[in-house]
Amino acid sequence: MLRYSLATRMFHPMNAAELRRWLAKRGCKFETHKGGSGHVTVTLGGKTSQLPMHGSNKDLGTGLVNKIKKDLGLK
Repeated sequence: MLRYSLATRMFHPMNAAELRRWLAKRGCKFETHKGGSGHVTVTLGGKTSQLPMHGSNKDLGTGLVNKIKKDLGLK
């Protein structure tokens, strides 16, 4: 998913933290895993998906973002 910047009037890719905030606003719940796998399970209304948390400076691909949204019924 891309976010739109009013300052630069351009679309920018999202990182995992931004997507997590976007999902939280829509009511998603998050579950971390033991062992530091770097992934979070996201749940919404009985549907689940995996969100990789690989650092704040790494953008997620639009295909991955769209798949997570589709898995959760948000697209």
